[in-house]
Amino acid sequence: MKDSGTRQKLLLVLAAGFAIRLAFLWMPGTEDMDYFRMWGAQALRSGILKVYTWKDDETLTGVMMTLRGIPFHPHTSSPTDLGPTLGVPDYPPGNILVLEIAVGLCKRLQGGALRAGRVLDACLNLPPVLFALASTLALWFFARKERAPRALAATAAFWLNPALFLTSPVLGLQDPIFAFLGLLALISAYRKRWTLSALFLAFSCLTKPQGIFLVPELTAAAWAEGSWRSLARYAGRCLLFFLLPLLPYILSGRILAPVAAILRGSIFPALSAQTANVWWFVGPVVRALAGRDWNAIRGEIGMVPQGEFAALAGFSPAWISLLALTVFTVANLYFMIRQLRAGNPNALFWASALQVYGYTMLALFVHENHMYALFVYMAPLLAFGNRFAWRLFAGLSAIYGLNLYLFDGVGRGIEAYNNWVRFSLGFDVSLLLALANVAIFLLLLRTRRWGYDTALPPAVPPSSQ
Repeated sequence: MKDSGTRQKLLLVLAAGFAIRLAFLWMPGTEDMDYFRMWGAQALRSGILKVYTWKDDETLTGVMMTLRGIPFHPHTSSPTDLGPTLGVPDYPPGNILVLEIAVGLCKRLQGGALRAGRVLDACLNLPPVLFALASTLALWFFARKERAPRALAATAAFWLNPALFLTSPVLGLQDPIFAFLGLLALISAYRKRWTLSALFLAFSCLTKPQGIFLVPELTAAAWAEGSWRSLARYAGRCLLFFLLPLLPYILSGRILAPVAAILRGSIFPALSAQTANVWWFVGPVVRALAGRDWNAIRGEIGMVPQGEFAALAGFSPAWISLLALTVFTVANLYFMIRQLRAGNPNALFWASALQVYGYTMLALFVHENHMYALFVYMAPLLAFGNRFAWRLFAGLSAIYGLNLYLFDGVGRGIEAYNNWVRFSLGFDVSLLLALANVAIFLLLLRTRRWGYDTALPPAVPPSSQ
């Protein structure tokens, strides 16, 4: 009877979360949706191999001319059913394939004539919703197998989290796809199924560059599990699974274009890209110091170019960011390895969530949606009922949800109210949000061993062992 009641509650939770998402499936999302439409339509028209437009010789020519200061104006326009597209996608092929399938579904539903509108938006929003549901089910089955006391509560907290369905489908972001694959990589490593873990890690990286967040944790875990030989085997499998799907690009001489596009999309001269983190707070301070006018902080906070920081400090902020992120990563891996060697595989989830948090706080030009994976990777720990993990999950959910809302609202054309909220106190509230985020981050770093002693359940081997 108890299991029957639990299943009924689970189905109610799943149905409620899915119904909410279905109600917003048609939303137009952020400006990113414009790119998603065109990339999907371009892949559907020209094929996924040609969606990046350039061949390797053209990419190399462009790089050499740019390095020599010679103007380079390549032809990047491609015809699609939605009109001509400009530019090259800066997402990996895995996500482009998902977009192609979504746009193809829309074209079929529209009788073979692809048109922009609510049907297309719903088709583009559907895959992230399904992948978020898949993460929820993976969380549930993991927690039940581990006999975690709060499996249902953790599943509900994740699936019904307003900040997460604001990510998708309301704002039309694609993060649930790579995060689900990352979660499977972690669960597989937890169960010592290293080949599966390598497969899912490679696919996560092939879907979005942020999949790389898990590379330090999983490779270090493979080393801690065995030896340098174990690490080499795991790294070799990851590389193999990563390269195999890219063979068509390599053999057709088109591999450099997606690499160049992704690298170019990861580099931008601003301190922060609308993420309420350390650099979002530093930006207006730099402008106030440079202009000797602290009233600058009272106005709208925007993306501050890195050049303004360099002009004031005399060096690039990239050096501070890189050093801070490196020290953070090394310390995080140190704490994780100690826990793993003590027999607590749950440290994998905590370390991975912290790695995402450290990146969003310390790296330059972080986007507001990049924190999403943190909640996916931390969710399994909620099932064990630890209060520290629950408090951090709740606090960061509020930070993340407000960050999305203050900058993106609930999508294009409906920004007026969130702009009123953002400036309702007579100054930019995003500055207060950044301060709150920094405060939580510093409190976490001041916690003994960064919460590894308090956020993890006791060291109990996985049930599969």
